[in-house]
Amino acid sequence: MRKIPIFLLLLALSGCVTELFDRSGGFDARAVTVQTADFFNQRAPSRLAKRSWKGDWILRRDRLEMIDQELRNTKPDLLVMQDVLAKEGSGAESDYKILKAGALIDYDWRLNKVETYEDTQETQALAVALGIGLRFVPTAEGQRDAWVMGSGGYLMAATVEYEDQPFLVFNVQMPPHNDNDYLWYEFVQERIKDRVEKAKTCMKRVVVAGFLPGDEGARRYTDFLQKLGLHDSALGFCQIPNKCFTSTPANDLYMATIGDESPTRTDKVLFHRTALVYSSARDFEDSDPNSRYVREFGLPRLWATQRFGWVANARVARCTAAELADPFGPR
Repeated sequence: MRKIPIFLLLLALSGCVTELFDRSGGFDARAVTVQTADFFNQRAPSRLAKRSWKGDWILRRDRLEMIDQELRNTKPDLLVMQDVLAKEGSGAESDYKILKAGALIDYDWRLNKVETYEDTQETQALAVALGIGLRFVPTAEGQRDAWVMGSGGYLMAATVEYEDQPFLVFNVQMPPHNDNDYLWYEFVQERIKDRVEKAKTCMKRVVVAGFLPGDEGARRYTDFLQKLGLHDSALGFCQIPNKCFTSTPANDLYMATIGDESPTRTDKVLFHRTALVYSSARDFEDSDPNSRYVREFGLPRLWATQRFGWVANARVARCTAAELADPFGPR
């Protein structure tokens, strides 16, 4: 039998690998970095001091400076934000305007207002920001982009144009929870399925990010993942659990507002199980021990956010012709 030269075998294998990862092999040409963070609306009082930080834009500007620095470091392609505030009638006191003038100067934004606070004259929104190379697809007439979920829960949807196939983004802020019922996951699931069908795409092109409490012991959360084929990007990247908790008293802002509760990982980025996740980690971890202003609220150091955020980098699979024709298969 004639032997095949080793360099030809290597070329053949290289070709197979290249075909697997190029667009014809079923994946986008490049990976996308998705980052999520809750900016904390400062409505929950500090249990450590009598002074209120509600509506305090001196404190918020200090925190936004730290948020801005984190975003300069990560430069996400897609940023998913909750508790984005703006002072009504002010030209400067606005999370959007401050970050748009800094780390996110070249980003395209979409905001959905979800609350108005008369006592502080502030509005609160969910927001998604896109880096260079991505753009929002205009919302179809009559199609909703935002929903209220109970008390303090919100959902936002956005369609993004990315490498010739729509990319669907769902910004989730589940209501505050005191048990493991997580009743609103089924509601989110139905909104996702409806959007996928109307956008004429498939579940491979979906990312869900935000405040998503629950773990493998929470039935409604696990059903949500299984029925949509979603995968928590953190799986396989959290060998040291305490490095992955986002709701934790290790953060003084969380300790001051929530208390010394057991730490959990509530802030997540979910991709479809077909995505290739290259990295996934907690972020917004830095703090400033030199802030004198924050000590008036009983805190030893300044933190950017009440809960840590999450950032993940993944390569997203592309929809086949059959999936585009029927994204959820036979019913």
